[in-house]
Parts: sequence; structure tokens; C-alpha cells
Amino acid sequence: MLTLRSAVAPVAALVVAAGLAACGSDDGEPAGRPRASEPTSSAAPASYLAVPDGVTLTEPGTQLGLGEQGVIAFERRQDEVAVLEVAVQKIERTSFPASFPGWNLDDATAARTPYFVRVAVTNEGETDLGGLRLTNVLWASDGATLEAPNYYTAEQLPACVGDALPTPFAAGATAELCQVYFIAPGKAFENVTFSPFGGQDAVTWSGEITKVTKPAKPGKPGKSGKSGKKKDDKQ
Repeated sequence: MLTLRSAVAPVAALVVAAGLAACGSDDGEPAGRPRASEPTSSAAPASYLAVPDGVTLTEPGTQLGLGEQGVIAFERRQDEVAVLEVAVQKIERTSFPASFPGWNLDDATAARTPYFVRVAVTNEGETDLGGLRLTNVLWASDGATLEAPNYYTAEQLPACVGDALPTPFAAGATAELCQVYFIAPGKAFENVTFSPFGGQDAVTWSGEITKVTKPAKPGKPGKSGKSGKKKDDKQ
């Protein structure tokens, strides 16, 4: 059985030499695992969440490759369903010396391996998701534990800050984000995982893991990440 690991625990061990502290998840973010007691809808797969007409959710248990799109639904908060089309584009392995220069680490944290996960997302629902973080939406699995992403300010970690969705992020908006995960020593990054409503089998993304090459510019979540442009917006 997979166990969950909060983003807060590994982050607490990281201290920036300049006095900056890493950020953890906050109360305004997604509620995480959906509650099994919620009603089901005939408009969606059994025991899943209701979504707008014309939206087809990816079947629970689907295994996707890098670049392949999956459509997922989750409760951002009670009675508010969010729907995202997600494509995990790249999984990059890095190191603390290479991507966290100037950070002081305790032994437990230094033994972990950092990964950057680049994702492209589109709002397929009707709710504005501006400012949403993927903290309790997309997890990194090592086969035994699910690790939540961590996030920072651009000044703390310019290469990959654990971007939130831009504001606004209305229906049809798209963004490219970078998420940060720490994997325990002796474990391997297996896949990016989303667990659907009702405890159904996870939707996963996996593929070749590469090394970090050229870091992203500070505070730049992606091509349309800042403005949350719609697919059909003219450039």
C-alpha cells in the first residue's frame, strides 16, 4: 500500500543561507484525497465526480507516457469540482549542489534526490482555478510512498519554484508549470500519480527520466503560464 508524504516535512529541513525559508502547502489549496461519501453522477464514471457536458475523464487506472494528456477531476474545496487536462512533459533528475546552491541541508534531506517535473495543464472545467497549487493533486510515486510537491519563491529556487496556476485561470486557460519533488534514499522515481475520487486506481504518467539541462528563468512558469491564456487566444 502506498503511503502519503506531505510536502512540509522535507521542506522544513531546508534553510536558505540568506535567511529565506521554503514554503509549504496552505489551507486554501485542494483538499487532497476525495471523500468517498460524496454522491456519484451519471455524467461521469461510477464513483467519480460530475464534470461539464462534453468533458470525458481519463479512466481510472490509465497509464500514460510523457507528453500524453489525461483529464482529471478533483474537489478544490467542498462542492467545487476542478477539471484539468494534464500532460507531464518531462521528469528531470537533479542534485542539491546543482539546483539548490547556497542551501544548508540536514543529513536526512541531503540524502534525498530532487526531481523537477514539467507539466502542461488546461482548465477543462467551469471554475476559475487561479492561484491553485498542485500540492494535493499530482504526487510523485517511488512505488511505496507518494511524495507531495514542494514550492518556493523565485528568489529561493529560480530553476523550478513549484509554480501555482496563474491568476486568472478561467475555463480554457493553459499554463506550463514546474513541480519539485524529493525522493527518499534508496528509492526510484516511478511515476507521477493522480488518485481519482472514491479510492479508484490511479492515473499515472511515466517515461524516460533525464538530467536537468537548462534551468527555467526565474519566475517564468512557461509560455502562457503568467497570463493563463486560452487555447484559442491570439498571440
